[in-house]
Amino acid sequence: MTTTVRRVLLAVYIAAAAAVFLYMGFPTETLRAAASQRLSASLPGLPIEIGAVGLTAWPPGLLLKEVRIQHGVKPVAVLDRLQIQPDLLSLFQTRNGYAFSGAIGGGEIAGRAEVDSAGPVPAISMNARIGGLRVQQVDGLRSLYGSRLSGRMDGQLTINESGALNGKFTITEGQVELSAPLLAQNRFTFRTVDADLVYQNRSLQLRSGRLKGNELDAEISGTIALDPAQAGNAVNLSGRVTPHHTFLTRAEGSIPATLLRRRTGIPFRISGPLDAPGFSLN
Repeated sequence: MTTTVRRVLLAVYIAAAAAVFLYMGFPTETLRAAASQRLSASLPGLPIEIGAVGLTAWPPGLLLKEVRIQHGVKPVAVLDRLQIQPDLLSLFQTRNGYAFSGAIGGGEIAGRAEVDSAGPVPAISMNARIGGLRVQQVDGLRSLYGSRLSGRMDGQLTINESGALNGKFTITEGQVELSAPLLAQNRFTFRTVDADLVYQNRSLQLRSGRLKGNELDAEISGTIALDPAQAGNAVNLSGRVTPHHTFLTRAEGSIPATLLRRRTGIPFRISGPLDAPGFSLN
């Protein structure tokens, strides 16, 4: 046996032994609590719970299972798994880098995050892409105010060091089943839905939302407050809906003539408490 082979075998033995001892003494509960706290810090007002945590051998890192994002007692989304690999060299610096990937709603999420610990409060930044997510498989998306949503979502998420979460999403093959009829119809289908939003300080701002559908097109913007103190008047959204000609023919009897004569679309407003907002045409 050559010297080189002996050195390689010794290195493998040491690495395997270290992995075994590390696993046997792995502080699962402590690390799970620490991971939940760190992830929750990146989304104030949306606490994160982790079902289980473990180690990955290669690339070295953490494997988190059943990562639940909550709003109050209601789940917003659940990541089936989230794998995190640190940049090993960055662990010796004040600015640490992490690559991550996971599965959510039948789709995938992948990206990179950085944590700067130089200041009194760690500053977190992140870039991530979401692909193939099925809206109907995500608790916080599939059912809104009694309505049921479905479709495929793709998009991008970023968190800047000020703590603002920015998201740009596109939903294709979209469909919404309303709990109460709108313009005498309960179900609408959309070819595309584009949304540009920001979450910061427990407030979700929809900067722009554009829907292109088979029955109608719409534009919407406004804010949704997720602070319990504002629950009674949490939703403040407004926009315009432009019904297509064939749809107008079917719904003519349910739309006031004064609204039908408008050439720039029919204004609408959604406002009120988060669990039961009101809808009105203007």
